[in-house]
Amino acid sequence: MPEKDVSASEIAEYAFCSTAWYMDKEGYRRSGYANSRMTTGRIMHRRLETKVRRSRFGARAYLVIAIAIAVVILTYLMEVYQ
Repeated sequence: MPEKDVSASEIAEYAFCSTAWYMDKEGYRRSGYANSRMTTGRIMHRRLETKVRRSRFGARAYLVIAIAIAVVILTYLMEVYQ
């Protein structure tokens, strides 16, 4: 039997509730309430991921701007003090 890779989310699911993990793997159906909660969770994670990406982009933009300003200031000072 070939080995299957296990994802971090699968480990977390098992740690949270091993019975739910087992039932999911065996093909048992979730209740309507559980499906609704899973859908809501996926939507919330997508929104959070978008916010994190935007935050990282903003931080990188500030870093690039700060470096550019530092280069301009250093260039100016080198010309003044020569």
